[in-house]
Amino acid sequence: MAIESKPACSHETHSSQRFQIPVNEPAIERTARIFRALGEPARIRLLARLAQGEACVTELAELENESITVISQRLRVLRADNIVGRRRDGKHILYYLADQHVLDLVFNGLAHASEQPLSVPATPNSRLLALFRGNPSMSNHEIHENHTHQHGKDCGHTAIAHNGHTDYLHDGHLHSLHEGHVDEHKLDVNASNPADCTNGHKCDGHDTQHKHGENCGHEAVPHGDHVDYLVEGHLHHPDGDHCDNHGAVQLGN
Repeated sequence: MAIESKPACSHETHSSQRFQIPVNEPAIERTARIFRALGEPARIRLLARLAQGEACVTELAELENESITVISQRLRVLRADNIVGRRRDGKHILYYLADQHVLDLVFNGLAHASEQPLSVPATPNSRLLALFRGNPSMSNHEIHENHTHQHGKDCGHTAIAHNGHTDYLHDGHLHSLHEGHVDEHKLDVNASNPADCTNGHKCDGHDTQHKHGENCGHEAVPHGDHVDYLVEGHLHHPDGDHCDNHGAVQLGN
């Protein structure tokens, strides 16, 4: 019979101050379910596909060379744990990543598995796609052509801090300087800037009769798959007879 070795220390020698934050058991259970849902390479590939934008089942089936039934089953698993969401657009049902946490979770897993440094392209979407494609130097962005204006401090455009860099609002576009050209960016939908309905939101930035839109006096800000309006440092989204609060932004210099 093996003799159990005695510990080299006792509990009296340790400080319990390190562990004062209680463990959230329900959150741990939900996290375990999420990791189980992610424990299949084919589902990870779907998430990498959706990092490029919304897609319907037919598109995903063609990309993956699988049947619609198989793709639907995989998406059903991911939806069950709120990893992806879906919305109707006419006759199409479009799937999308639930939030920025999903992007970060998959990116960090791929980065760890690939032993790639975290200093790859700036946005989580591009980092995820670069790792998915096996090229850490590849970035995912849309270039704004024929842009002659030089953005920078005191250039006349509102600066917004975005994923570790500064973007500039320019005629409803979010511009970022990148290696001699200008990229088109969108603010991510995440916990800080959600896309939820917040009926009843009140703001001192305008009266209740104000209607956001072209020439309304507020700058348009691309946010996820929609457009918000910048009002006193936070995002307003017109929704019927009210404005939704889509969170604050950090204004730059």
